[in-house]
Amino acid sequence: MKVEANDGLSIELIAVRTLYANGKATWWSSIIQILATATIYLKTHHAIYLAFALAFLVVDLARTANAGAFERANLVSASAATLKRWEWRYLLGALASCSVLGALCFVSIYMLPDATAAITSVIIVAGSMLALVTRNYVSPMVVLGLSIGILAPLCATLVLLGGVYNWLLALLILPYFWSNIGVAGSLRNSLFDALLGKRQLARVATNFDAALNGMPQGLLMFDGQQTITVANMKAAKMMGFDSPAQLEGRSLATLLRLAQSRSYFPEDALQSLRTKMQDLLSGSKQRDTFESPNKRHYEFTATPDPEHGTVLVIQDVTRRADAEAQINRMARFDSLTGLPNRSQFAEIAATYADDMVHGAQIALMVIDIDGLKRTNDTFGHRIGDEMLRAFADRLSLVEAERPLLSRFGSDEFVLLFSACSHEETIGTVERIMSAITGIYSVSGHDIQTGARAGVAIVEVDAFDLSVMHMNADLALDVAKKDSQKNWAVFVQTMDHTFRSKQRLRADLRRAIAEGTLSVAYQPIVNIRTSRMTACEALSRWDHPEFGAISPAEFIPLAEEMGLISDLTRNVIDRAVMDCRNWNSRIAVSVNLSSHDLQNRNTVSVIQSALKRHAIEPHLLEVEVTEGALITDRATTGSVLAELKGYGVQVAIDDFGTGYSSLSYLKNLPVNKVKIDRSFIADIAEEGRSLKLLRGIVHMSHELGLSVTIEGLETSAQSELVNQLVGAEHVQGFLYGAAMSADDIVKLLDVTMEHKLVGNEAGPHVFH
Repeated sequence: MKVEANDGLSIELIAVRTLYANGKATWWSSIIQILATATIYLKTHHAIYLAFALAFLVVDLARTANAGAFERANLVSASAATLKRWEWRYLLGALASCSVLGALCFVSIYMLPDATAAITSVIIVAGSMLALVTRNYVSPMVVLGLSIGILAPLCATLVLLGGVYNWLLALLILPYFWSNIGVAGSLRNSLFDALLGKRQLARVATNFDAALNGMPQGLLMFDGQQTITVANMKAAKMMGFDSPAQLEGRSLATLLRLAQSRSYFPEDALQSLRTKMQDLLSGSKQRDTFESPNKRHYEFTATPDPEHGTVLVIQDVTRRADAEAQINRMARFDSLTGLPNRSQFAEIAATYADDMVHGAQIALMVIDIDGLKRTNDTFGHRIGDEMLRAFADRLSLVEAERPLLSRFGSDEFVLLFSACSHEETIGTVERIMSAITGIYSVSGHDIQTGARAGVAIVEVDAFDLSVMHMNADLALDVAKKDSQKNWAVFVQTMDHTFRSKQRLRADLRRAIAEGTLSVAYQPIVNIRTSRMTACEALSRWDHPEFGAISPAEFIPLAEEMGLISDLTRNVIDRAVMDCRNWNSRIAVSVNLSSHDLQNRNTVSVIQSALKRHAIEPHLLEVEVTEGALITDRATTGSVLAELKGYGVQVAIDDFGTGYSSLSYLKNLPVNKVKIDRSFIADIAEEGRSLKLLRGIVHMSHELGLSVTIEGLETSAQSELVNQLVGAEHVQGFLYGAAMSADDIVKLLDVTMEHKLVGNEAGPHVFH
C-alpha cells in the first residue's frame, strides 16, 4: 500500500516502539533461560552452565538498560536514521541473547552430550523462536538476524554430530527458518495494512469534516425518525448554536424547542420555521425560504432518500433577496426621487376610488417643471437632479386629501388627490402651484423655478385614470400656450380642439403622401430694373372640408410629425418643374427646415430634381433661417457647402432675428442675405431703422453677398430702399402676394413698377 513520506516515518516509529514494548516478556524469557540453565547445572554439575546462566543475566540487564533509554528518548519528531539506530541497538541485544542460547545448544548436544541438557536446550530454542516471531515481526531485520542467531548454531551442531539422521534434521531447520520469516512478514503486513487503513480512514474523516464545515451552505442530515445524524458548522450557526455536536442526535422537535429556549427565534418565527421544515422533511415541498429575526434570508432545499432519510441544505440568499427587492423597487419606483413610477402609480390608483363616498371629487394634476433643461445646461445635470429631488420633496409636502404622487418622466410629475367639492379642488390646486413655484436653494445655488399644470376633475363615479390623464395632458398643453396662466382645468372644448388637431394630422399625412398640397410663388424683384428675377416657393394646403389652412399651422405640425422632409421634397420637385416651365427665365427659391439641413439626403434630393427636370443649379436658391442653423452647425455647414459646390444659391432668410448673424455670414457658404420685414416696418417714420438697414446692407456687400429686403408693402418703402439703402432685390405685397405658377408666367415680361399704384390699392392684386 502506498503511503506518504510522513506516514512512512510514523509507521517506522510504531515498529520500533513495538520492538521495545515487550520488556516484561523479555524478562520472563530471561528468567526461564536462567532457570533452565541452572536446572541443567544441577543435573550435570558442569560449571559452564552457571556461566551460561550468568551470561543470560548480563545480556538481559543490558537490554533492560537499553529499553529504559528508549523510553526516555523523545522520538516524536525523530528522523528515519535515528529510528534505524534504535532498531540496531535492539537487534544487537537480541542477537547477544540468541548467541548465548545457540552456544548452550552446541555445548549440551555436541561438547558435553547429555540427554536432559539437550532436550532442555532444544525446548528453550523452540520457545524462543515462537517469541521471536510474535514479538519482533514488525522488523524484518530483527526477525532475520535473530533467526540466524538461534538456528545457525543448532544447525551447525547437527552437522558436526554427523550421521544421516542428524544431517536430515539440519536440513529440516531451513524450511522452519523460512516459515518463521514468512509468518513474521504476514503479521507485519497485516499490522501495517491495518495501521494505514485506519490512518487513511481518519484522513478521509478529517477531510470530510473540513469539507462539511467549510461549505458555504448549512447541511442537516435526518434519518427516517427525523433525527439529525450529520450537521455542519454553518447549519449550527444558522440555528443559533455554537457547534454541530449540539445538533447531532437531536430530533427536529427537540432542536426547535432548544432554539426557542435559547431565545434565538421568536414564537411566530419559530412556528413558521417548524411548518416549513416539516413540509420539507415530509416531502410535500422540496424548496422553501425563511427570513430570520435578524433579517437574513435562507433558502431550504430538501433531497429525500427513502433508505437514509433526508438531506436538508440551507443557503444564505440574503444578497440575492436584497438584489431582487432592489430590482423590484427599481421597476416600481423612480430611482432619483423615490416616488412611484408610471406602472406603480397605475397599480395603486386602480383602487383609488373604491372606498370614496358618492359625490366626492377626484383631481389629477399633470405638472411640468419650467426651465429644467436650462438648469441642466447652466449648472450641470448633478444640480438638475438635486433640483428634481427638491421639487419632489416640496410637492410631496403640500396639503391635499389622500395625495398619490408619481414621477412619470424627466420633468413630469402626476398628483392624484380628492376633495369634497369643486371649489375645494380648485383651492388645493392653487395652493399646490403656489407652493412649488419660487426659489429653490440647491447646493448653494438659488434657482428660480416655475411649473405648468393641467388638471382633470371628475366625480368619484366617473373616475377613469387613463381618460383623466389624457384630459389633464390636454389642459397642460393649453396652460403652456397661455402666458397669463400657469395651470388650466380641462373643459370639453379642449377635447374637441384635440380631436380636430388629430384629424388635421391624419389629413396632413395623407395630403403629403398623395402630393395634394399645392405650391404658390411670391415674386422677388430687382429694385433697379423693376423686373422679377426670382420667386419664392411657398407651400399651400386647401383642405377639402376646412378650406385654406395657414402654413403657420400645418408647417409646425409637419415638423412635429416628422413629415417636413417629405413636404420639402414635394415643394422642391414642384418648384423645379415650374421653373423649367418658365423656360428658366427666373430663379426659384425654396425654404429648408432644420430637419432638412441635418439630413444629408437633402443634397441628393435637390440634385435629382435638377437633373430630372434639366434645370441649371444656379436657378435654384435654398433659404435657411438662423434658427434652423443653430442645432448642428457642423452638419448644416456640410450640407450647404455641398449644395453651393454643386451650384445652388444659398440665402439666409429672416436675417437679423437670430442669435449669431455675423458668425453665420463669416463661416457658412452663403450667397445672399434676406433681411427680415421687421427692419422696414417703420423705415419711413423712424430714422434709426433706416440707418440700421443701410448698415446691414453695406456690411453684406462688403462680404460679397447680395441682399433681398422682405416685407415691402408701400411705394414709400420702395422709394427709400431704392434711393438710400442700396439693396438689389425686394419682396413683398407691394409686388404681389403668393400666386400660382400660371400667374407667374403672366408677370415674366411685365415691368413691376407699372403695377405699383394698383397694388397699393390692394396688396393681393396679383394673387
